[in-house]
Amino acid sequence: MTFTSGVVALVPADFGTISDTHISEEEGEDNTECYIDIKNEKVSLDGNILFQEGLIAAKRTLTEKQVLIDNGSVDVTETRQSDWDWARIWSVPDKFIMVSRSSGTFPFDKLSEAIDLDVRRASFNLTEIVQNHPGHWMGGFEDREERVRSGTLYGDEIERDIDMGDAFISADKNQIGPIIEFDGREIKARVTADGFVQVVSPGDYEREKFLSFVEEILITYAY
Repeated sequence: MTFTSGVVALVPADFGTISDTHISEEEGEDNTECYIDIKNEKVSLDGNILFQEGLIAAKRTLTEKQVLIDNGSVDVTETRQSDWDWARIWSVPDKFIMVSRSSGTFPFDKLSEAIDLDVRRASFNLTEIVQNHPGHWMGGFEDREERVRSGTLYGDEIERDIDMGDAFISADKNQIGPIIEFDGREIKARVTADGFVQVVSPGDYEREKFLSFVEEILITYAY
């Protein structure tokens, strides 16, 4: 079963829609390229674009060490090879952008170039989510100043556990598992401090509903 998920990115201003884009730049001896291909747009009955779906791909050049052995003589040379980073993207106009995966600054840096605004990976205030949506099925904490300094808890309403509940509530959290009523269904989710959101149940949650869930429930806790 595939769980619907993505990494949330924030934009500091109204950014409208994203267009198909090709960026080509010279970086020293290398030519870097980036393509954004919008595959689909979901339009409301009144003609507004609800969200866009597409792909982003960026060419990168990698330098690798290669060992050559010839009749006992050892040499180390450098080889340069081109490869592509890629990610699926979903854009909710003027609200947020979501990507399927990230690697370092990609794809946020390339999206920033494409729309000429600062697109940055979001962070979530997990403490506020726990306060406003109690009853978590999992949660992770770290940097606790006790014998148990970090850990991940699983169960039912873990914040009410007699042994570890208070520790989870008071500690710095890196991930949580809220269960939230949304659009007539119970959504079992996992949310991390660094912007990742995943719906565990129901399985194969529709992307359109997933984006609405993030927009209406979670985005207010993003910064």
